[in-house]
Amino acid sequence: MWSVVLVACAWVFAACGAQQSEPVEDPVLEDLGALMDGVPDKADLAEEKTDIVPPARFDLVRYQSPVRSQGRRGVCSIFGTVALMEHLYILEGTLTDPDFSEQYLQWAVKVLVGAFPDSSGSNAYYNLKAISEHGIVEESVWPYDPYPWRSSDDPACDGSDGQPVRCYTNGDPPPEADGATKWHLPQGRYINPSVSSIKAFMVNKNQGVQVGGKFFYQAWNHGGSHLPINRSYWRKGYVLYPNDDDKKDSSERPAGHSVLLVGWDDDLEVQKVDGEGNYVTDEEGNPVMEKGFFLFKNSWGTGSFGSENPMGDGYGWISYRYVEEFMSARASDLPEVE
Repeated sequence: MWSVVLVACAWVFAACGAQQSEPVEDPVLEDLGALMDGVPDKADLAEEKTDIVPPARFDLVRYQSPVRSQGRRGVCSIFGTVALMEHLYILEGTLTDPDFSEQYLQWAVKVLVGAFPDSSGSNAYYNLKAISEHGIVEESVWPYDPYPWRSSDDPACDGSDGQPVRCYTNGDPPPEADGATKWHLPQGRYINPSVSSIKAFMVNKNQGVQVGGKFFYQAWNHGGSHLPINRSYWRKGYVLYPNDDDKKDSSERPAGHSVLLVGWDDDLEVQKVDGEGNYVTDEEGNPVMEKGFFLFKNSWGTGSFGSENPMGDGYGWISYRYVEEFMSARASDLPEVE
């Protein structure tokens, strides 16, 4: 059992997220409107079922590609979907070390699919639609640029409303992308984001699930929080259920985030914190714990967020309750490679 009760900590107001695995300060977050666009109501999604009793601990880390970094761009859903795609290709076995182009997927979503052309945001549905219908190239064909285009890259990219779509895609693919192999996945489906449903899907298929939803700054120990954050929890990758103060503070500047769930731990316990950043105790002075977390692969690089996670640098643990209440979940399936 993993159990955490901390008696001392370092409080900071900085965080992280830069090129493929390097962290940068204060990760750029996703447009919540784009991230949740078209997401069905949880009540309309059937619960996944399984004849397998889910174990107390489960992980698919051995079937993951390296942790990447989205850098200074708000494209976490793109990275979450590419992480899912690489994971599924590893499971399928055709590519032993898949590395697909996030840059190309961002362009394909906005130009080929036509989704969210006036922002950097997207979501798993449109990402998988682009991959299913059009395919994406490998990273070597169009490497990722961790910085958004500015006016120095293109005079039209001045940060104002009404920028052309190329300002959100960092231009168009290089000529060699036309003839490059396009890799595909099934478009997949939304699944009910309840804890039991996600576990059932994962044990049935032995596959990860992409989730995305509301971002709570203190819960993530993000530098944009107006409340104290916990640097130790940041390094361990802990994301607790938000307290009431965090809900109120975060609602003033809505944002979203998307990650790939790759496991869970029913027995992991982490001490709760209040809006002032203090560890929560009961009337007898005993620590009040949050128990039960999903393991996730993040897109904020290595060496900072999750750097002390025993499951791997750049991985995190997110509260079951957080996922069930504030996130949507989407899955795909193994590719059919000819």
